[in-house]
Amino acid sequence: MNMEKVLVAGATGYLGRYLVQALKQNGYHVTALVRNKEKIREEGPYLAPKIDQCIDEVVVGEVTQPETLDHHLEGIDYVISTVGITRQKEGLSFRDVDYQGNLNLLREAEKHQVKKFMYIHVFKGNEWDGPITEAKEDFVRELKASGIEYLIIRPTGYFSDITEILHMAEKGRCYLVGRGDKRLNPIHGEDLAAFCVEGLALKDQELDVGGPTVFTHMEMAEIAFEAYDKKVSTIRLPAFLFQPVFPIVKWLDPHKYGVLRLFYHGMTKDVVAPKYGEKRLQDYYQEIVESSMKVDD
Repeated sequence: MNMEKVLVAGATGYLGRYLVQALKQNGYHVTALVRNKEKIREEGPYLAPKIDQCIDEVVVGEVTQPETLDHHLEGIDYVISTVGITRQKEGLSFRDVDYQGNLNLLREAEKHQVKKFMYIHVFKGNEWDGPITEAKEDFVRELKASGIEYLIIRPTGYFSDITEILHMAEKGRCYLVGRGDKRLNPIHGEDLAAFCVEGLALKDQELDVGGPTVFTHMEMAEIAFEAYDKKVSTIRLPAFLFQPVFPIVKWLDPHKYGVLRLFYHGMTKDVVAPKYGEKRLQDYYQEIVESSMKVDD
């Protein structure tokens, strides 16, 4: 049988690792596009798995440097891109990576007649302002206009993102915006990867997805403190405090402004999408705590 070939861009990131694993388990030929080959042999961030045994081919390239992508997509049937930045890297902006980097990958996919391009976006990315969502939405417009069959996945938030609440609980205090009553159903990387692999059978769709349980931000903080067997201690920051801060941060550090803007939207709005998966936040938090204890030992 001729296996369909999938290239995963961002294969060594949190979601990328689970995608590689899920694709291999479902019988696909997996090509990993990475910046550093050594990372596939290491465990990933937030308990994401090693993937060296799940990859059929590794190619090295930088999506921001299109000349490094040449020929990497020859014979590829599907591309899945998780490419995006939240931390500053080598002076690159959100527009350099989230828009132009993905566009470079798309142009290469067009050149080699790739059948389908799946892009991992963010939930409500078409409604929230800010440089991150705007760069991503501009790429979505390019993808839709390309003529390639597309799938745009809009997850609410990863368990890895919510780990920050756990880190605050470890230090003894969680900061919440407003009353902490806004709701979110975050999704584990393994569940999201399974959703994406199932979605490869579809075409030209935009799919919202979240995890199996809806929490308020206060409830997530309580679960985090419970994981450390600590008394709940929170500080609530009024949402109106952020508005005068935005222009100052934007002037001082445009990158931090982008991250802060996305954080603000996520903390001041309900972020609830159709439920999918089985992984529980409580179990994930406990695994993180136990793994950190093993390191300390």
